[in-house]
Amino acid sequence: METMLIKKSIEVNAPKESVWETIISNNKNKIWFNAFSDGTQAQTDWQTGSKVIFADASKNGIIGLIKVNKPAEELVIEYNGVLNDGVENYETEEAQGMNGFQEIYRLKEENGLTRMDMQCDMGADYFEMMSDAWDHALVIIKELSETGTSATALLDDLDRTTKKFRDAIESFDEEEINEVPFEGSWTAGQVVEHILKSESGLPGVLLGDITDTNRPVDANIPEIENIFLDFSTKLKAPDFNVPSDGPHNKAELIEAFTKERDEIRKVAAEQDLRLTASAFEFPGIGTFTRWEWLNFVVCHSKRHIHQLTNIRKKLSEKVAG
Repeated sequence: METMLIKKSIEVNAPKESVWETIISNNKNKIWFNAFSDGTQAQTDWQTGSKVIFADASKNGIIGLIKVNKPAEELVIEYNGVLNDGVENYETEEAQGMNGFQEIYRLKEENGLTRMDMQCDMGADYFEMMSDAWDHALVIIKELSETGTSATALLDDLDRTTKKFRDAIESFDEEEINEVPFEGSWTAGQVVEHILKSESGLPGVLLGDITDTNRPVDANIPEIENIFLDFSTKLKAPDFNVPSDGPHNKAELIEAFTKERDEIRKVAAEQDLRLTASAFEFPGIGTFTRWEWLNFVVCHSKRHIHQLTNIRKKLSEKVAG
């Protein structure tokens, strides 16, 4: 395999300790890892000699060893294997092809600015794609190190969930969109209508009465995630969000969803997300920052992507049966 070297540098307006934390803290690095593959997380204690596995949401990834760990100065990772569907592989051609590849981070602080130099070995076939991904990841690393949050990563997450939700709708044909998969379930069309009802007034809320925020802009996100990302619980939709019985038209649903998300995305890209949208209180929690409202959209979408996937599965089982 032909090997090439990716080399990148950034200047960060933060102490080198903050940049180091962004590199090795699981709460932060899982955010910028998404620039490479959705849901990637590190499994390691980061100590010299320790094993490290970078696994994405599909349980695929790469395996290596921490060769050097000089806190806030240098981190060297050397790869020796791959992860395929949760199984570690060290002898396959893919694993052997990247055996000995290194990923290196070096930090140097001067006058309050930190320069981070990184380099990593890369197979020629993936060089351009991964080089672009690193450019994007470095923007997120800079934002996280300087402010603790990343608007770039939030917009990425919004874009990913929007695409996945639309793909989930597309997986149903015109008849299936109105078919009840099992007793007590919504149809796929009703799920989409529920999302539309939930988000229909959101651009107005985000652009309505706005006040300064006197707390962390993301303080409510753990509670939002706890509510919507626990797929084992069943939530009862508020009356104003309960969908009609239908029938629903697939093309009309897709058009309405696309238009609604375009409006939300425009606000997200153009407005200061750190301000509080005080025109509406989220039931049981209170007012949200724009940042938190966008995280609601992301988490709510993920919940109903899961629901649509389950409906798709049940309908397929009915046909097979």
